Formats: sequence, structure tokens, C-alpha cells
Amino acid sequence: MRSLAADSKRTVTIAVLMLIAALSCGPQKPPTLTEPKPLTMIEKVRMADSFHHAGRMNDALELLAEVVTENPTNAQLYSLYGEYLFLAGRYPAAEEQLTLALKLDPHLTDARNWLGVCLAEQQRYDEARAQYERALEDPAYPSPQMIYLNLGMLYRAQGLDDKGIDQFRIAVQIDPRYLKAHFELASALETVGQLEEALDELAVAEADYRMDGTYWYRRGFLEFRLEREHKALEWLRRCIDVSPGSPAAAQARELMGVIQD
Repeated sequence: MRSLAADSKRTVTIAVLMLIAALSCGPQKPPTLTEPKPLTMIEKVRMADSFHHAGRMNDALELLAEVVTENPTNAQLYSLYGEYLFLAGRYPAAEEQLTLALKLDPHLTDARNWLGVCLAEQQRYDEARAQYERALEDPAYPSPQMIYLNLGMLYRAQGLDDKGIDQFRIAVQIDPRYLKAHFELASALETVGQLEEALDELAVAEADYRMDGTYWYRRGFLEFRLEREHKALEWLRRCIDVSPGSPAAAQARELMGVIQD
């Protein structure tokens, strides 16, 4: 018990000494608040990307506009801002930013590809094709398959399915793992009546579309057109399982009723 009492007295004494020492030093100044460091260009771009993925596109665009204003000679920033404006559906504004990017750097092929997409969306097909063709002149561009895909979709928008198919074939030859190109090739082949090959291309694209009910409906419908009803039913049931309340599921149920009558 004595030792415990001694320890208690020692603790109190130390506390009192600390209090006296603190008081003898006079009043304490509050800690100085430091201003937060301004965000760097890279940090702002990353934040804009986070806003975009969080569905806050207006915030992303506002931040990118600020970054572009602060860095008026950076062509890649104009290009990025143009891409985001395009994704927001602001096509004339996107075109303006992408054009500014190319004025600063005519060899910025990614901006040229996006400009082609922007022009195509505005149904200015000849101008869009000119941008794609010029982009394909860049031997150093790492993803020419993307340009061929866009060119193929441009031709299809004009009703030129055979030309579209040619471009899609080039895209998948360059990158056999480019599943979107396989998917678009399947759509074009279906339109011109090449159903077996269309099914083959859809099968290749499955990894990217297996959670899409419309994808499974299309496979089922193609099997139905080829009079393979057992396989058609399998894919139509998959469509309903994947997206039971979707328009594709409603179409699948209707087609299943036709097959099973």
C-alpha cells in the first residue's frame, strides 16, 4: 500500500510541476495556420477524372476549364478538355477545344481521332473521314485499330455497310482482342446477311458483353434465323437471366413464345 501511495504522490507532483512550468512561460501563442498548397496541374486532372467517374461531369468540366486557362500552351490539356466536352454531349464546344489542340500540335493524333468522332456525331461525314484518314498517316500512333473502328462506324452511318466491314476487319486484324470491333463487325455482317460469321464474331466479343441482355438476344435471334431453335432458346433464356426487366428480355420472351408454339 505504501508504494502505491508514494507513486500517487509522485504523479501529482509531476503534474503540478508541469503546470507551473507552463504558466511560467507566459501565454501560449496559437499555432500558425499554413495555407494549403494549391493543386498541381496533374492533381487537378486526376480530380477531374474522379469527378467524371463519380457522375459529376459539370464539376469535371469546370476544373478542366480552369486547368486549360492556367496552361494555355498545353495541347494535350485542350485535347482532354475536348474529349470530356464530347462525352457531355457538347459537340460544338468539344470541336473548338480539339481544333485548338491541333493548332498547338498538329501531330497530336489522339485529338485528331476525337475530332473525327465529334464531326461524325454532327453528321459532317466528309470532314470526319478526312480527320480519320489523316490520323491514319501517323505511323507512330499506338492504337490505329481505334481509328479503323471509327471509320467503319462512319461508313455504316452512311449506309455503306460493305466499306464498314472492311474497316472493322482491319481493326480486328491489328488487335484480335479488340472486342468492340468484333461486336461492330458482327452487327455489320448481320445487316448484309452473313449470319454464320456474324455469330462467330459475337461469340468472340462475349467477354465484354456477357452482362448485356441485348447481346444475348441478338445471339438468340441469329440462331433463330438460322433455324437452330434449341440454341436460340438457350441464348434467349440467358438474356432474361441477365436483364429480366429490360426491353431485350421482353423481346426474348416474345420470340420464345413464337419458337415454342
